[in-house]
Order: sequence, then C-alpha cells, then structure tokens
Amino acid sequence: MTHAPARKAYSYIRFSTPDQIKGDSARRQISMAESYAAKHGLALDDSLSLKDFGVSAFRGQNAKTGALNFFLEHVRSGDVPEGSILLIEALDRLSRQTPLDALDTLRDIMREGVTVITLDNETVYTTETLSGNFTQLIVTLMLFSRANEESATKARRLKEAWEGKRLKAATTPLTAICPAWLKLNDQRTTYEVIPDRADTIRRIFTMCLDGLGQHTIAARLITDGTPTFGRSEMWHRSYVKKLLENPAVIGRFTPHTLTIVDGRKVRTPLDPVEEYFPAIVDAEVFEKVAAMVSRRGMNLPAGNTGAATTANVLAGLARCPTCGATMTRVNKGGRKGGKPYLVCTKAKVGAGCRYKQVKLEAIEEAVVSLGTYLHHLTPSPNAENEAKYRDMLLQDEVVEAQIQNLVEAVAQGDTSKAIAKAIAGKEAELERIRQELKQLGQRVADTITNRIENTVAEFCSLTEDGDIAKINATLRQLFDKAVVDYDTGYLRLYWRHTEATPVEVLYTFAAEKDAGNLT
Repeated sequence: MTHAPARKAYSYIRFSTPDQIKGDSARRQISMAESYAAKHGLALDDSLSLKDFGVSAFRGQNAKTGALNFFLEHVRSGDVPEGSILLIEALDRLSRQTPLDALDTLRDIMREGVTVITLDNETVYTTETLSGNFTQLIVTLMLFSRANEESATKARRLKEAWEGKRLKAATTPLTAICPAWLKLNDQRTTYEVIPDRADTIRRIFTMCLDGLGQHTIAARLITDGTPTFGRSEMWHRSYVKKLLENPAVIGRFTPHTLTIVDGRKVRTPLDPVEEYFPAIVDAEVFEKVAAMVSRRGMNLPAGNTGAATTANVLAGLARCPTCGATMTRVNKGGRKGGKPYLVCTKAKVGAGCRYKQVKLEAIEEAVVSLGTYLHHLTPSPNAENEAKYRDMLLQDEVVEAQIQNLVEAVAQGDTSKAIAKAIAGKEAELERIRQELKQLGQRVADTITNRIENTVAEFCSLTEDGDIAKINATLRQLFDKAVVDYDTGYLRLYWRHTEATPVEVLYTFAAEKDAGNLT
C-alpha cells in the first residue's frame, strides 16, 4: 500500500534588527516550525532560505524585495507546489504595515494556494477561512493594527531621539559613524583626527591644485603604496572624487531627515552644522578645488558633457581574465565621437595588470546575439547535477537490491563471515550514496529551474528590443560574472544558481587594441 507524500511546509523567519541574530529569536522561530511540522506530519522543506534577518516589515520591504517576495516568486513559477504551507511565528512576522496593506500581503500568499499558519496560536489562514469566518477576519485586522501601531510608536520615538540629538549636534557627536579620517574618542564626547589619513587627504587636495586629474591622483597613491581607508584593495577615481567634494574635510556636517514617500526612502538635508568635525583642510583650499571642478568639469570622463552615459551591458558583471578584477567602461577618442571600451580597473590605475581594451560595441553585439540561442542552453542549467542525481538514484536501487539478496542468503542459512562482511560493506556504500544524494538534491533545488527558464525567456525578448539597461538587469539575475577573455576573444558567463558549464560567446577582434603592460 502506497502512502500519499507528506504535505510540504516552508518556514519563514524574520526579525527587524541585525542585533537580534545574536539573541534567541531565530532559534526560537526555527524550533517552533520544526516542532509543528513533526507534530502534524508535514515535510519541512529547507531548500529555500526564507530568512529576513534585520529586515523590517513596517514598510513592507520583506514582501517587496526580501525573502517573502522570494518565496512568492517560487510559488508563482511552480517550484513551490500549490497546497504547500507557510509557517510563521506570528502575524507580525509577516507584516507590520497598515492593516489593509498587511491583509493584502497575506491574501497575495493565500491566492497562490498556500496556507499560512501562525505557530504562536496554531491559527490556519486560507482564503476560505477568512471569507467564511467574519470573526477571524476582524481578529486578523486587529492583530495587524496592533503590530502597525507598535512599529509606528517605535519609529516616532526613534525620530524624536534623533531630533533631540540634532539640536545638540553643535556640541555633542550624534554617532560613532563618522568620516574615515576621524574616530570618536573613548568618552564619546568628540571626534579625533587619524593623522596619517588626514595627511593623505591633504596630499590629495594638493595634487588636485597642482592640476592632476582624479585618475592620476588614484594611480599615484597606488604607486606610492598609500594605504586605503576601507576594505578596498586599491584607490579608485570615484573615491578620490568623493573626498574632494566632501565638506566634512572643513568640519561641516549636514544632517538629514529620512521619510518614506510612496514606499521609497527620501533623505532631506537640514541646515548644515559648521565646525562639527575637526577641520583637516583649509576652507580656502576646499573652495578653490570646488571652483576648479565646476570650471573644468574635472569629474566628467572624456566624451561626457554631463548627460547620462550609455549603459554598460555588462555593468556589475565584467571581470578581467588575468587578475579577476572588475572591468570598467572608458571612452577613447576625445569628448566628441569617443568610443567606449572595457578595461581592467587595476590596469586602468596602474595597479599591476595588463592594459587591454575591448570595444564595448562588440561585447553588446555578442550579448544581444545570445538571445537567439540562450534558451537552447536551458531549461536546465543544472543538468549536470540532475544527471548525477539520477545516476546516484539508480546506484541506490542497485546497492539496496544487493543488500536484500545478501540478507536473503543469510535467511537461507549462509552465516559465513564473508557474507556478513559483504553486508557491512554494502551498507556503508549505501550510506555514502545517500549522503551524496542529499547534497546533490540540495544543489538541484538551489537552481530553481523554473525561475531560470522564466528569466531566460525574458532575456530573449529583451534582446529583440535592444534595451541595454534592461538586458543588463536580466543578465545579473542569471549570471554571477562575465569573464571578457581578451586573449581568446570569448565572453564567458557563469550561472548564478548552478555549477553548470559557463555560456561562451565569441566577440569580434576588430575593435580590440593592446596598449601594452603598464606594470
């Protein structure tokens, strides 16, 4: 007699502040889900990581961009079967929005055929229960209302506390977060200058006044071995630009208020506070640099007059084949008629890599051509793991049958040491196979094949329209990186969710130019 497979359940874990990860919140929520699943005979599926750690539900970000949205995408694509169950500790884990918005979030899940169960009171939520039970609907709205009021009160008190700090900003530091060349003293009463970093910044301003551009300044800092301020391995033009424009170097601090407008964060500057930070650059020097930037357009790359630049189809993806660093877009040929190229960021600032230029137009043509055949490389970028999984399943059946034959021999009177040893060996082999099956099963599940198929279809339709920005956004959903191999002329794209063979496409060599080794 065959038994129906256990109903699938998924556990959604959320808490609003990162500090809670150090406490008991996550462990408690996980334990409650495991206990409920065991009690009710549910198959708790952990193939999806439904964890929103440090994500607030007050503005609904968990449902818009967080793990909850991730879950809904997989329900709609069919990777999560209809009739599944979503386990949450309480309704406020799902949403702390206004009652009607929170109810919409709950209904979005239920409309897809998923049952929601709150573990604190084991209440079951489906479209039928809310439609047919007016009392449950009212109680649900009340619970959402209470959660929203609690979050609104916390937000108001936090805002009032910060407003109080801003009133004292002229004499008391607001926070330990400060510019990279400063630190809050042990008594938390004032900011102290980090001497070597302040010297570096003053040197940057001096080089700027001497007529050096931001790229040249970054390259000189790298050549001189000047330590960077943060986690970056080298100096970048963009960071030099930020330092030259930052009024904190002359002690000025501009506080902001943060409000939510149509679901988006809006920062509004308040009146600046002079002498809030210790000044490390003379105000006259800062103003001179600002005037130079304004007059010469020093911040604009060649060929740019201030308008938005053409989108880079491999933005956030392009990697150098020699050193693995990112490749960036540069223009060559002057301000008018300049042609964009991709260049290794390390080579660009003379940090020790080969300076090879690859024409961006050729890369775009290669990427767009992918739209004609990328769907042939799917629907299953995880085909290798799936094939291994099927082979291992067959091995599992074969070894299990061999064990049964050996056990049958024992039952018929064969009690030799050899057969006992053979049984032990086969059982060990079966255990190894099942451990490997478990790992392969996780890899296959992680791929989420249906979702990749849908994204590939979207990519193929976008290549017909030629919208570079949208093509780039879709590529970043499919691939982790794109190695621009300027030695072979191939572009290799590595899948995000699988270990499958990278997609390779040949781009033309006609636009390439070798500027030699700048090391």
